[in-house]
Amino acid sequence: MEDIRYCAPGHIFCSANKVMLAVDGSDGSSRAATVAFEIAEMTKSKLFIVHVIPTSVVKQFSLMSDANPEEVLHKYEAKGEKLLDGYKGAAKDYKVEIELILEKGSPSERIILQAKELGVDLVVIGSQGAEGALRSGVGSAAERVMLGSPSPVLIVK
Repeated sequence: MEDIRYCAPGHIFCSANKVMLAVDGSDGSSRAATVAFEIAEMTKSKLFIVHVIPTSVVKQFSLMSDANPEEVLHKYEAKGEKLLDGYKGAAKDYKVEIELILEKGSPSERIILQAKELGVDLVVIGSQGAEGALRSGVGSAAERVMLGSPSPVLIVK
């Protein structure tokens, strides 16, 4: 039987052990990072920072610019690693264990899959990523993650 932990009023994340932060380099993911860092520090959770290279964008850019798809992908990978390293540096101000994850594919699908595989207790994502927002004020990737995630999702505006 799973241990039941009492959460004092106002401490809704007291049972979190693993938190996932999905980032894409947008202002929205930067705001979400601050929230995720603070939650992970408060709950002493491990923080998984995930960036997904959108392969459909890589393919489209390669076709539109007559560039070699492998070279374009390599550039996206280098930028993704640099982005993750930036978040790792920002997290040094917090007492948090970090794991960086660079994925390729559909961002929402890969984020949902990672949440399932890692068994995270919370997914934190910006409301508007690199793609922008729908009429609801929530980006399409954030909406898909919210609907498909096995874990609670905190969307940061």
